[in-house]
Amino acid sequence: MILDQVKADVATQLTQQSELGVKIDPVDDVPEVGPVNRGVWQQIANVTAVFADLNRSTELSANNRPEKAAFAYTHFVRAMAVSLERFSAQYIDIHGDGVFGLFSGSGSMFNAAACAITMRTLVENEVAVRFRKDASVNWNLTAGIGVDQGTLLVRRLGLRGTKQNEVWAGKPLNMAAKLSSLSSGNQVIVSDRVFARYRSFSELRQRALLYSCGCNDNGRGRGRGLDAPKGTTTYLWNKERVPQNLGFDFLDLYRLKTKWCDIHGAEFCEALITGQQPRR
Repeated sequence: MILDQVKADVATQLTQQSELGVKIDPVDDVPEVGPVNRGVWQQIANVTAVFADLNRSTELSANNRPEKAAFAYTHFVRAMAVSLERFSAQYIDIHGDGVFGLFSGSGSMFNAAACAITMRTLVENEVAVRFRKDASVNWNLTAGIGVDQGTLLVRRLGLRGTKQNEVWAGKPLNMAAKLSSLSSGNQVIVSDRVFARYRSFSELRQRALLYSCGCNDNGRGRGRGLDAPKGTTTYLWNKERVPQNLGFDFLDLYRLKTKWCDIHGAEFCEALITGQQPRR
């Protein structure tokens, strides 16, 4: 009988795993492929997870023809994956209607922060515009981008052959996904532990990440970019208490509702990544 055979096969697998036990192998950087040695999990500290989630995707699929929803998913996933790759995420994957990247090692916090804001900017400036044009639909495509940091475990699990994939265990990825789901419109939302790291950045990097350029909300005006005195700029992040009963393991979140300025965004992004004043 099929049911009896399945029970027997599962029991065999669990017995073998119990005999093997579990070995934790600390490594420095996020691997492209998880370990396949039986019983071995790799542990990576200080991983920054960036999770981009397509807002209201259920509504999109329910209220539009399949090909129109397909345009949204295709444009969104490809744009987010390219952004993660260009900002040197060491691992990129698709999770439902979300895309996530993992950053570790030297400079990873800077790349992850710049990537998150770039993803938010691209959704508004490029992806949503192209989707409305290609799908001929008046639907406001938006996304939430969540960011968290901590320790992750990884192992490649599944069945022999091609039926395997990386399994990531740990809080950063789960928390980043939860944060992305709290977005209303295009927003970057980070945990308080991530934001504490932002506050420890160099003065130039804090200037590029935490404050405006002095232009107005439409990226127009006479802002002086990185040279603008603080009195002429705006502090961009809003602090909030996390919602209760949603499983967060921190108390506060920080929400960014703005994108890179059309005029000064490139120099702010470069300053954040390199820690140096861009050449003009």
